[in-house]
Amino acid sequence: MDSLLTNYNQKKRNGNKIISSDYIIRKRGNLLHVCLNSPGCRYRNSGSCTMCDYGEGSLLTEKKVEVLLPKIKDAAAGMNSILIGSLGSVLDATELPRECLRKICRFLNELSIETIIFETHYTLVNDEICQWLKKQMPSKDIVIEVGLESVDEFVQEKCLNKKIDLKILGAKIEMLHKYGMSITANAFLGAPFLSVTEQIEDTVNTIQWAVEHGVDSVVLFPANIRRDTLLDVLYRNGKYSRIQHWSVFEVLWRVPWHYLNRIYLAWYGDWLDVGADGVKDNLPPYCCDMCSDKWMEFYCRFLEEPDNRARRRLLVEYGNVLESKCVCRDLFEQNLKVSTQKERIQRVKKIREWLAIQYEVTTDK
Repeated sequence: MDSLLTNYNQKKRNGNKIISSDYIIRKRGNLLHVCLNSPGCRYRNSGSCTMCDYGEGSLLTEKKVEVLLPKIKDAAAGMNSILIGSLGSVLDATELPRECLRKICRFLNELSIETIIFETHYTLVNDEICQWLKKQMPSKDIVIEVGLESVDEFVQEKCLNKKIDLKILGAKIEMLHKYGMSITANAFLGAPFLSVTEQIEDTVNTIQWAVEHGVDSVVLFPANIRRDTLLDVLYRNGKYSRIQHWSVFEVLWRVPWHYLNRIYLAWYGDWLDVGADGVKDNLPPYCCDMCSDKWMEFYCRFLEEPDNRARRRLLVEYGNVLESKCVCRDLFEQNLKVSTQKERIQRVKKIREWLAIQYEVTTDK
């Protein structure tokens, strides 16, 4: 990982967000999301990831899991799939004891919902855990969700500080398919230090790599500015801008139309976290008040529509409607013209130098 970004994260971020709730249950359409408390992501603690901070909490006990299960059952009514996550990797036994996960799996296996998704780091996928999951839930469609984020090595190291070995990930994809399981990969939109054009191109390239290498579906994650992250510091100092909804739209427009049925969306503004002080913990993509309702309508219709061609028609329909409502598209077009790929290395270097001086963190050469 990059020493400057690692040192910054360890010095300024860790320990600032303590989670006390045993679980959070959210819904998006027919998806039920259950986030479990945990000591936190091991990679977060090591200084990884400039864009996210889901905090740190405590290990769940089997008794607390038993209290949780009826809550899941009640919330699962009418749902098609359940996503089980934690503050980092739900398959990491240091975050969720295996006996607790066993109780959850056996409970889920008795529910009528067919698809069960587990959110975890790709390095935790191995033969042992695949065999274990299939044994616990033999009748379920098991999906593993991993954070791919970007396939650009420069973006991984110098912008996100999250290294993904694509060769190893490719082997994990094959392994999951061997066990009859599916994989979904998260693609990040809004890497710091990049221009709007570079951000979009990076995400499009990541989606294309994922589909071409056998990933079953891709979740497009637009940047949410979370408190006490590097994104937050850059934003408050005028060195990072909230991405616009138009950036999300542009990614969907640029990917091959026959990929559209494999793309899902997350954290586009439907979920907002609020801290103990009542202040929002995340700033989702931006638009003006005049078009915000129309954007939420677009996202809902896009996610409800499974067909490629129909999704493409929705892009055409809402592209015309949203462009006519306000000046958001004009602002987006102006942002697209700022900075070129040729300037990327020098631009990133200058902001990194500012970060090193401003926050007295050491940097590599």
